[in-house]
Amino acid sequence: MTRSRVAVAGYFAILGFVCASWVSSIDDLKVLLGLNASELGWLLISGPCGNLVSFTFASAFFARIGSRRGLILAASAYLAAGLGVAACFLFRAPLPIWCGTIAAFGCCGNLFNIAVNTQGGIVEKQVGRSIMNSFHGMFSVTCFSGGILALGATLLAVPAGFRIGLTIALASVAHLVLARHLPDDGTGGPLTAKGWRRPDRALFALGLAALVIMGCEGAVSDWVGVFYRDSLSAPVTRVKWGFCAVMGAMTVGRFVTDRLVMRWGAKRILHAYCGLVSLGLALALAAPYLALTGLALHLTATMGFAVTGFGISALVPILYSKANRTPSMPAASAITFLGSMGFLGYFMGPPLIGHLAELTSLSVALGLFAALILGCLLIDPEAEEGRP
Repeated sequence: MTRSRVAVAGYFAILGFVCASWVSSIDDLKVLLGLNASELGWLLISGPCGNLVSFTFASAFFARIGSRRGLILAASAYLAAGLGVAACFLFRAPLPIWCGTIAAFGCCGNLFNIAVNTQGGIVEKQVGRSIMNSFHGMFSVTCFSGGILALGATLLAVPAGFRIGLTIALASVAHLVLARHLPDDGTGGPLTAKGWRRPDRALFALGLAALVIMGCEGAVSDWVGVFYRDSLSAPVTRVKWGFCAVMGAMTVGRFVTDRLVMRWGAKRILHAYCGLVSLGLALALAAPYLALTGLALHLTATMGFAVTGFGISALVPILYSKANRTPSMPAASAITFLGSMGFLGYFMGPPLIGHLAELTSLSVALGLFAALILGCLLIDPEAEEGRP
């Protein structure tokens, strides 16, 4: 049990570490290729295209080989795609190569996300209490570590390609060590999918919430560096502040929220944290319009993004935990649907922001999610779990 839990937590950490190496480099990519916001948005839309491709076969893939073997294969492919991203930075790849690489990264990332959350559901059922937030906390720990690494690399003028390559090397070692300790699919109950079933209204509502929440997370993570560089005119030493604030606060939130959920219930925590996301984004995005300059301006925005990160922290784990317990379909199928919807939002959010920012401003574009996230107040995860 302990080894299985550590192994699954380790794979959440791998996913976060590699993901952070990419999203913390979005502003570097914009500078490298000399793109405006709209052009960067078109480039980033390759991610959701890859996600959609994986959605067409993910359920059958995991039904055939199970989440354990699926996670090992998906993690291997994800690391290979991450190595491709590093190579694109190092060799200044042309746009078509970038599009294909980002699409592969999105496709493999979705499969990794589905498999690791299914494995997390197996362990959570074995333990018999809420631990999903702690798994996602490991994702946030390494995301935060990746942000700190990116900040240090920026200060030392280390190229993004070398930094991402180092990240892939470290993650590959962890992958080789942890793979043998993953739990079998059969040990946690009927989690292996038996083909695709159409989600009922309750699960579809959770999927829409995942689309919005992870869309917000992806938009904030990918564009916060650009926001500091362009909207706040931050010096290069402060460009990564927002990303580090989001990831640091998410880490704290995910390690304290399991206890809060057990005490106050998933519904209250979900609704309270949605309010924090909206308030935090409002503060951060209003910063350029306040009578602030220099350090005061950057600290105000950073505080807002920290509140946003804390609010985001519990939302996705709560949804995954509830999907794992849905009575309407096998857990692996429910996670496949929810994970694909969430990852689609994660990769659709950034390009959507790019196009809206070109038409309006980056503050207005990101503010869209401050409003959309309030729609999740209509979700009652406790009611969905209790549906017969």
